[in-house]
Amino acid sequence: MRLRNITGRTFAIEYPSAVGIYVLEDKSCILIDSGASEVYGRRTLKILEARGWHVAAIVNTHAHGDHSGGNKYIQDASGCRIYTSSLEAAYLNHPVLAAYSLYHSVPMQALKSKYYTVPSGTVNTPLKHNLLELQGEKFTVWNLPGHSLGHIGIETPDKVLFAGDSLIEERIISKHSFPHLEDVESQFRSLELLKKSGIIYLSHGGLVENNDVIIESNHELIINNLALVEEVIKGGCSREDIIRKLADNNMFAVKEYNYFRLMTTIAAYLAFLHNNGRVGMAVQGGSLLFYPNK
Repeated sequence: MRLRNITGRTFAIEYPSAVGIYVLEDKSCILIDSGASEVYGRRTLKILEARGWHVAAIVNTHAHGDHSGGNKYIQDASGCRIYTSSLEAAYLNHPVLAAYSLYHSVPMQALKSKYYTVPSGTVNTPLKHNLLELQGEKFTVWNLPGHSLGHIGIETPDKVLFAGDSLIEERIISKHSFPHLEDVESQFRSLELLKKSGIIYLSHGGLVENNDVIIESNHELIINNLALVEEVIKGGCSREDIIRKLADNNMFAVKEYNYFRLMTTIAAYLAFLHNNGRVGMAVQGGSLLFYPNK
């Protein structure tokens, strides 16, 4: 890990899930996300303290545990405020909802992990507008749903957009062909919006060197995955069948820890295809099957 100056007073701590930093005039700072756990929260505060900076606020791009795991420790230690979109605030203020949204009931013990059930701090102020002003400095809030329903990006006064997981870096695409997605239609719109951005910094992958290339790679990935789902459901398939067939074709490895996330992603693709008239569904033999519309 290292502290990187991107430009001006905008920095990032390059963890596997990066933490963005904007330093205010009085040496307080705004964090964009907080790392994956309390351990990262502790490391972050040590890095800031060495510079004489203290945390005034955290802005979470979304509620997933690798982006909000340090919230509670940092808030308890600094008394900072936490901001995010109203949808993501619901998940952060009620951590059981993350696992519930995947499993649809009180979650199994296996889902009570640092990713699914985060010991979150309190979101004091859900963001309702496209502008956040702190100590006279203005941060633009970009609405970038798709990866999660209330996903946002934060653009600092230095015009650096911390885009969270709204884009997937190309090296990650080559390893993970079905990254987590909750709303395909919204993701397409977010990709179009990101074409208007300047400097982009990703939580996983860091500074983007060529915006157009990575945006097009993400668009192509979704188009290809939609086609794959349509191909494997010929003859009728349940969601479980789709996952099995894609795993058999080496599209991804299925493990206990990622099974429900894959189910969510496949559901998002099916919802898009169905809503656009490309896929139908019917109950047969006690199973809900999806099939291509002719």
